[in-house]
Amino acid sequence: MQSLQDLLKEVDAILDSTDTPEPTAAMTTATDRLLAGLQTHFGYTSFRKGQREIIKAILDGENVFAVFPTGHGKSLCYQLPALMLDGITVVISPLISLMKDQVDGLREQGIEAVSLINSALTWEEYQSELSRLQRNEIKLLYISPERLRSRRFLDILNAFPISLFVIDEAHCISQWGRDFRPAYLSLRDTLDVLQPRVIALFTATAPPEIQDDVLNVLNIPTPRILTQGIDRPNLKLCVQPNEDEDEKYQNLEKFLTNQNGHSLTASLGNLRTSPKNGIIYAGRRRETEAIADFLQRRRFRADFYHAGLEPHERNRVQEAFFDDSENGLDIVVATNAFGMGIDKPDIRYIIHWTLTGTLEEYCQEIGRAGRDGEDSFCVLFFCHDDRGLHEWFIRENAPDKSFLIKLLRVIESFRGIDKYRAVANEELEWMSGAKATKILVSLSYLEKLGFLKRWYNVPSQLSVRFHTSWIEGMEPADAELRYLFRVLRESRSRTILEISEAAELSPKAVMEQLAELQNDGYIQYWGQEDLLLIELLQDSELLGTLTGEQIEVGDYVRRKQSQIDQVIVYALEATCRKRVIRNYFGEDVAEDYRCGTCDLCQNSRQSSVVGRQ
Repeated sequence: MQSLQDLLKEVDAILDSTDTPEPTAAMTTATDRLLAGLQTHFGYTSFRKGQREIIKAILDGENVFAVFPTGHGKSLCYQLPALMLDGITVVISPLISLMKDQVDGLREQGIEAVSLINSALTWEEYQSELSRLQRNEIKLLYISPERLRSRRFLDILNAFPISLFVIDEAHCISQWGRDFRPAYLSLRDTLDVLQPRVIALFTATAPPEIQDDVLNVLNIPTPRILTQGIDRPNLKLCVQPNEDEDEKYQNLEKFLTNQNGHSLTASLGNLRTSPKNGIIYAGRRRETEAIADFLQRRRFRADFYHAGLEPHERNRVQEAFFDDSENGLDIVVATNAFGMGIDKPDIRYIIHWTLTGTLEEYCQEIGRAGRDGEDSFCVLFFCHDDRGLHEWFIRENAPDKSFLIKLLRVIESFRGIDKYRAVANEELEWMSGAKATKILVSLSYLEKLGFLKRWYNVPSQLSVRFHTSWIEGMEPADAELRYLFRVLRESRSRTILEISEAAELSPKAVMEQLAELQNDGYIQYWGQEDLLLIELLQDSELLGTLTGEQIEVGDYVRRKQSQIDQVIVYALEATCRKRVIRNYFGEDVAEDYRCGTCDLCQNSRQSSVVGRQ
């Protein structure tokens, strides 16, 4: 009997073959070239659905914005072109650990023309990678966005043809995105300097509104937008209605103890599941602890994870979840802090104890299931009362005019250099009386209104090591770098503001020159980037003169309510759940589309069979 995996491969092949019109001789040649490259470099004989179209567009010189399912092979969409193009491909990603995993994976496959440059390298390692670059031994170069602060490093890159510039997790660029990262703001300037032939943006979660915001921030020529949504046949989507929390606990125990099928819905009755390797997402920290305690008392190997834990505790839980021995964990109950970097291939289920605030959050989180291609369940425990949690979050995080003025005055009150302030999140929370999310939203408003600009984060305390070969009187030729170098040598100051004062430079300029000194091998510096670097552009008195209409403080509330409305639409859908998601992400899906794998489609199919009988 044919296995489910083989059947899914056949389905993918059929779908791929229908993506394009009847091939011409030229198209056949191009396709053969792509398949030959795929087999030569990676050993695969066929593409997953959507991969070929993205790769061909890149090789044809088109800018691309690809919304591609998590775990569906998006990295191949830029790795293969990188190996086939003449010049260098630069890849920007928010997490060093993710880049390292990709580099290690490529090297294990025998692909050596790959490099990772980040702040963790020693000076010797950095110089070694630059030498490889100059010898044309690197085709695929992974860089953390912070490295792009250095104009000297950009000049080095500019000496080589940049055939492709890739921004992974591109939704991080959106100033309205949940995962906003200030370091990504510098990418617009980077693109202006490097002028790559092709720019490719990748994300698993960017509906049209976020796509527009990303493109507006980067100001790149309109790319070809290729959307694959979340159409992974091995993910079995299901919604379980619950009257209250007690019923959720009952259904959770049934789900985890049932070995002969899904007790939650008859539609998935013939598919087997197991309590091993799953994540349960909850909205509150206290919920993760209560659920984990419930499971532990029933002898499940479970633990909880949230941002309130000490770093060593979070590491312990994560490592235990990746440990497949009898000493490991089968279940992690977590808030969304258990996020990027969770790349365990055999996660068999994702349960959402409460609604997510957006469909993109939901898709990001369920995308961590079934990366090995095997069947995995994505179950939403839906209770109408859960909307109240998000309504509360919206009210708590929504800024008004008085709070925006208060926050701006708090920032102005910090000690700084000229218009710059280096501010700790904890101090902002304490002095403004608001939580981190409200502060982040408010900073976005103030930036949008032109009252401040957020730069990359900076360390509160720096550690500097001078390279031994430069100790005996050797100093930088550049006058500005030489002055900062002397300040660092002669001063015991190691806070960013003290160094800025001693060098008579802005904190932004200090960080950029530190990067230059490190790139040139004079120093190596490190420090946890724990301060927001904010440039004040207008004062709080001017903000007080604006009307509510000019500030548009209701924009955040409307956006968030619309997003939670879409999650409710998904939960109450009556025909096909994947159709709702694909429509949300901008795909053109017919009204009668049926995925065939969600609980609704399975129920409909079973009803049809019963009717025919």
